[in-house]
Amino acid sequence: MWFTTRMSHNREWADTTQAATSAIYSRQVPPGEGEHFLVVAAGMDNGFTEGLYLCCPAKTTHGEYHGEMNAKLFQQWLMTQLLPSLPEPSVIVLDNATYHSTLMEESRCPTSATKKADLIRWLEQLRISIPPAATRPELLLICQQNRPERRYEVDNTIREWGHEVVRLPPAHPKLNAIEQVWWCMKQYVHSSLRRFTQADLRARLHEAMLSPTPEVWAGAVRQSRHFEKEYWKSDNIHESMEPVINDIASNDEDMGDDLFLESDDEDIL
Repeated sequence: MWFTTRMSHNREWADTTQAATSAIYSRQVPPGEGEHFLVVAAGMDNGFTEGLYLCCPAKTTHGEYHGEMNAKLFQQWLMTQLLPSLPEPSVIVLDNATYHSTLMEESRCPTSATKKADLIRWLEQLRISIPPAATRPELLLICQQNRPERRYEVDNTIREWGHEVVRLPPAHPKLNAIEQVWWCMKQYVHSSLRRFTQADLRARLHEAMLSPTPEVWAGAVRQSRHFEKEYWKSDNIHESMEPVINDIASNDEDMGDDLFLESDDEDIL
């Protein structure tokens, strides 16, 4: 998650007669976006896993943190901090961020930018027959049809340490309990910054790590499990529905109003 030294309201009343350390001091927010910091951490249903906190300044002061984080940095944190701290086989929940999703070499498939000679070489390595005089688009289609199963470097590392991985479907942050914990931390930092400096932000971040209590964590996990159960229910309903066959040759008068049903659940199409 990302935090900035300007995480506050754009405008606030300011009592300039009071010292900045005063309890009744009104914050004077400096202009600009401020400096960005990246925070990496992991947690269970009772709180953050102790000793896994990584905080580092971002190189840019704009845009999303995804552009700053990379697979090498995440892999280093994973192998030096997270995995050695897990005493027993665990299940690690990951979203599909790019730094979680570096493919292993054997899972890579040629792309539209791959040269024709490389397409042929890739197919020959997999002992896939190549039609005579096949064009480059035809070769690329054959490659895509024979795409290997996706295997990720991070998943492989986690399993080598004796743990398992659960990857969340894209664009489903509700299933990730830590997203609610990040929001809780942001709320704390948002309301507690006073000097809007690097030192101030670092101090507030250390305090913010304690703001999500075990009760907050347990509630976040329960909420994510609730959404998971709801999605499972939706899937089961969808799979158990009988197919509706509409004879387009029939008269329009025979088509009742109950043919088109509206659903309150946007996930059921």
